Amino acid sequence: MAGMEFSLAFPFRTADRGGAAVSGRAAAVHEQLEQLLLTVPGERVNRPDFGCGVQRLVFGGASPEVAAAAEYVISTAVRRYLGELLTVDAVRVTVSDSQLFVDVLYTLVDTGEELVATIAQPVEGAP
Repeated sequence: MAGMEFSLAFPFRTADRGGAAVSGRAAAVHEQLEQLLLTVPGERVNRPDFGCGVQRLVFGGASPEVAAAAEYVISTAVRRYLGELLTVDAVRVTVSDSQLFVDVLYTLVDTGEELVATIAQPVEGAP
C-alpha cells in the first residue's frame, strides 16, 4: 500500500481485529468535513471559532435567503479549515420532508478526486 495515507477514524472506534480503526485518505477528509459541519462555533475550548453549526441552521426557516447565507457560511468555514486538503466546488443547502440537507461537492487537493459529502439534520418543529 505504498503511497496510501491513513488517519485514525472519526469518530474514534476500535477495529474488528482490535486496536484503533483507521480511515484511508478520502474517508479521513470526509470525516473531517463532517466534523467541521456538525461542530457549533464555541463548542471547542481551544478553538472557539471552529465549526459551522449546521444544527443551528434548522431554526432559520426554508427561505432562499437563509439557504444562501448558510451556503456562504459553510463554504467559508470549509475553505478556512480544510483548504489545504480540499477545494470546494459547490455547496447546496435544501430543506425537504422535515430534513435539512447540506451537500458539499469538493475535490481532494492531493489526488484530484471529486467527491460529495451530504449531511442531513432534522428540522425543528417539523411534523
